[in-house]
Amino acid sequence: MEDIKNLILDKATERMDRFGYKKTTMDEISRDCKISKKTIYEHFLDKEDVFRCLLLRECHKTIAILFAQIGEVADPLERLVLLIRKAVAYFNQDHFITRILKDNDLFVALAHKKYHEIIDEEIIGIIAEIIREGKEQGKFRDVDEKIIAYAGFRLFQAFSYERTKPLHEDADYTEELVDFIINAIVKK
Repeated sequence: MEDIKNLILDKATERMDRFGYKKTTMDEISRDCKISKKTIYEHFLDKEDVFRCLLLRECHKTIAILFAQIGEVADPLERLVLLIRKAVAYFNQDHFITRILKDNDLFVALAHKKYHEIIDEEIIGIIAEIIREGKEQGKFRDVDEKIIAYAGFRLFQAFSYERTKPLHEDADYTEELVDFIINAIVKK
C-alpha cells in the first residue's frame, strides 16, 4: 500500500518539477505510474491532496536531512547556530523543495494557509524546543520560546527562499541572521 502511494508521489514529483503544478494532471500521473486513475484515487482525493502529501513528505525529508547534519550537538546555542547555517546552505542549493518555494505555479499552490500551518508549526516547535533547552541550561534569556522560534523562522524565510528582494545581489546574510537571533536570546 505505501509502495504504491510512494510511487504516485515520486511520479507526481517528477511531473510537477518538470511541468509545474497547473500543467500536471491526474491522467499524466496515472500514465507515468502505469496504474489506473482509480488506483490513484484510492490513495488521494485529488491533485491538491497529492500535492499536499508530496509537500509534507518533502518537508519531513528536509527536516530529517537538516537535523541529521547537526547530529548530536549537545549545546543548544551551538545546535541553533549550526541549524541556521545548515538550513541557509541547504536552501541555497537546488532541491525539489527549494524549487517548490521559488516556482510561481507551485508557490501559488503552496501559499494556501493550511499548508503553511502544517509545516510551520512543526518547524517552529523544533526550534522552540532548542530554545527551551537553552533556557533550562541558563544560556538563553527568559523569552517566550514559541514567539522567538516563530520570529527566527520568519527571518530565516525572508533571508533564504521567500520572495523578498535582497539588499545586495548574491549577498549572503547568514552571519547577520545568526548574530541577530543569537543576540536576541543569549543571556548576557
